[in-house]
Order: sequence, then structure tokens, then C-alpha cells
Amino acid sequence: MTNEPILQTLDSLNIPYKIQEHKAIFSEEDAKDVVITLEGIDVKNLFVKDKNHNYGLVSMDLHRRADLKKIAAQFGFGRLSFCNPDELMQYLNITPGSVSPLCLMFDTNSVVKVLYDQSFEGHNVIIHPLRNTASISIKFDDLKRFTEHFGHKWMTGDVYKEE
Repeated sequence: MTNEPILQTLDSLNIPYKIQEHKAIFSEEDAKDVVITLEGIDVKNLFVKDKNHNYGLVSMDLHRRADLKKIAAQFGFGRLSFCNPDELMQYLNITPGSVSPLCLMFDTNSVVKVLYDQSFEGHNVIIHPLRNTASISIKFDDLKRFTEHFGHKWMTGDVYKEE
């Protein structure tokens, strides 16, 4: 067991993980300077909303471009914009640069809808453990189980712009 609360939570749910410490990553650009040796798909997370204050968390491959129109349609939302730091703190208890599906544990009213990249199926995903100075690798099936444990339904879909 570890003394870091999120890792303790994963341990208590019997979710195995591997962790790697690294310099802080705030953006996709920062990630280019960090060599992650963990096995899995590098994930970026987008916290979005529409004008009706519907909120969504999108987890997708770090190296691909999001299609906000596709994402909005899958959520059933109107036109999307990105949430501000105050909304990140209010709904996910996190600061910019550290957003992770693990933040869903703080959304106790299940306000935030969850959309995972369909390409995660059958793979490990690499996400932040609520801080951007480390990454963990866990099985996508375990991430889905974590999401459900904290009262969130999730969906998978195609979230990318055509390349």
C-alpha cells in the first residue's frame, strides 16, 4: 500500500497499476519531452461543456485531434467549449494539467458525463494519478470499473477528426 490517497483507492478496489514519476506535464507539447516507459495508450483528457451547463469528460489518445462536433453529438450536447479552472475545481477537484478519469471520484453527484475513446478496448491506458508529475498504466477494463464504482456511467465512441 502507498500513502498517496488515489493509489490507496486503486489498491482498495484491487486495480493493479504501474507508476512512473516524471517532470510535470501540462500539455501535449510538454509530453514530447517526457519518455514514458509504461505500457499502454497515452491519454489526454478534455473537460468540456455546452451553453446549457452540461459537462463531459473525454479521454482519448494523446497524439490525435479531437472532433468536438462528434463528441457533442455523442454526449447529446450543444456546441462545446472547454471548461475553465474554476469549473475543473468545482466538478473534478483538480487543477489544469492534471485532469484524469480518476477525478470522477470527486463528482459525487454524477454531473459529468464520460466518453472514452473506443480504441482503448483491450488495452492499458496511461493517465495521471491526480497529479501531472507521474503517470500510471492500468487496464481499460479496470478504468471502466473504477468509473462505475464512483457512480458514473460511461460510453465509448469515435472522438477524432478525420486525418
